[in-house]
Amino acid sequence: MKPMILGALMASLPVATAAENTGAREEVVLCQGADDTITIALWTPSQFNATLHCITSDHLSGGSRCAPNGGWGLLNDAGMPALVSVTMDWKTAHEHQLGKLTAIAGPKAVRFNAQHGVGTGSNLNYEWKFTLDRRTGDATWFSKAGERVPYRCELQG
Repeated sequence: MKPMILGALMASLPVATAAENTGAREEVVLCQGADDTITIALWTPSQFNATLHCITSDHLSGGSRCAPNGGWGLLNDAGMPALVSVTMDWKTAHEHQLGKLTAIAGPKAVRFNAQHGVGTGSNLNYEWKFTLDRRTGDATWFSKAGERVPYRCELQG
């Protein structure tokens, strides 16, 4: 009996997490660097029945990259990626062999992390990451080659 209750509880966790953010207000943050402007769109409705966090930059070929808060955006190709699915389930993300994006937005920070390969965490091939300190407006783009590009960000509207 206990395993059944635990299974039901675990199955409801992604739904509860997604439902918790449905009342969040959409936000757009513009980040200006020396040669590039990054646009961050937070709590954006999508065709995947989930609100997404998206990042758009000249650093990225093929447009924006998106993922649900605390989950994964699963991409179809590491060269010219397009979002094909989103998930809150680590096992689904682990089994996806192509590009993966994680996004987390909270009151203090916004973070995006792009990787590809089978697995999650340190098993993946790192592509880039972007971090924004919401308290100061300072942000940094970290490239695969180790380059760090500073940005200054402002909430729009």
